[in-house]
Amino acid sequence: MPGSDARTAPLRRLCAALTLLGALALVAPAAFGQAGPSGAPSNDDRGGTRAVTPGAPAGSVGAVRRSRGQPEFIVLGPAAEAGRAAEVLQALGATPLRRREYPGLGRVAQVFLLPPGLSLAQARAQLTIGAPGTRIDAHNLYGYAGGTPRLYAPALVSDTGGCRVPTARRIGIIDGPVDRSHPALARAHIQVVPVLGPREGPADHGTAVAALIVGEDPGGALAGFAPGAQLIAVDAFSQAGGRTDVELIGAGLDLLLRSKVRLVNLSISGPANLVLADLIAVAARKGMVMIAAAGNDGGRVGWPAAAPEVIAISAVDAARRPYRRANAGPEIEFAAPGVDLWAARRGGGAYVSGTSYAAPIVTALAARLGAGGGLTLDQLRRALRASAQDLGPAGRDAATGWGLVQGGGC
Repeated sequence: MPGSDARTAPLRRLCAALTLLGALALVAPAAFGQAGPSGAPSNDDRGGTRAVTPGAPAGSVGAVRRSRGQPEFIVLGPAAEAGRAAEVLQALGATPLRRREYPGLGRVAQVFLLPPGLSLAQARAQLTIGAPGTRIDAHNLYGYAGGTPRLYAPALVSDTGGCRVPTARRIGIIDGPVDRSHPALARAHIQVVPVLGPREGPADHGTAVAALIVGEDPGGALAGFAPGAQLIAVDAFSQAGGRTDVELIGAGLDLLLRSKVRLVNLSISGPANLVLADLIAVAARKGMVMIAAAGNDGGRVGWPAAAPEVIAISAVDAARRPYRRANAGPEIEFAAPGVDLWAARRGGGAYVSGTSYAAPIVTALAARLGAGGGLTLDQLRRALRASAQDLGPAGRDAATGWGLVQGGGC
């Protein structure tokens, strides 16, 4: 009879719903308890997300999108089944939120909230009956790929690990603020001396440099290359603009000399300056061994690295290729890992790139060789050159100097 299908459709849907509810009643009562790991995610999220644990087992709920304070579930199936799938879930008490068509894939996605007492497993079972080509799962959230950090620097410099520097050995850095509370530095021997008096400022750069030298990380990811040594960290950066100047660098060198520190890392770079040149020359005559970053402007080697009394360091990546932004020139003596290097950062670690991070690795290896404890600048240069891996053209070159530094044992 014309129009009978339209008039009987609501009745057919009601009968189907009653049939589904009858089948659902046959499920063991215990199955209707609080959803667990195999069902809806537990309601312990804050702000709608939960951190995904690296290496979590397959099937872990992970972070789930939420709506109205409840976890969302996403349903995907052929377009021909979309209406039937929605009927099945709504008959079970699910609340529809939105629908999205994927015409290129021939699929329709629908997002629902499941009612209390209905687990994901139960919803799947009923969809298998009513819409067999449709799938339902938690509406998971995804972030940038993380996981275990890629640590290539120790292998690149042949660091066999387990090497500790005597506590009596002192190493200095002239840098920005250092976060002594960072987990990688909490157990290290560090004295922070701000030349401008107590203050607060961005600590990422100084913290990374300090941890590369004396970091103490049981997990190994943020372990330094000269653990055990004392680090005197001179904060010589002004709070405004995050820069230092000749006056403050001079104050740092003076403070370190008076503190009997004879090995200093300078992960700073700028223009040539006659006064700075004189400060460096005086410090060198008094026995200070200085190691500095070449700079990252893609031009000539910056100062203080360009001073003849300073060992200038460039950076290479995991494939031993020169850092594309590193300054180059005849002053470069050695290279060290400094591209996509895992280093200490606020709240944990992050990948960083720059000659600023290559220099402290060389400084730490120099401390292991005896610099700062009697080894002179000329002796250190000979020792580093003797073990360096030549890169690029044979002999010394403007990009990597005598080559990649090597650590070996203590």
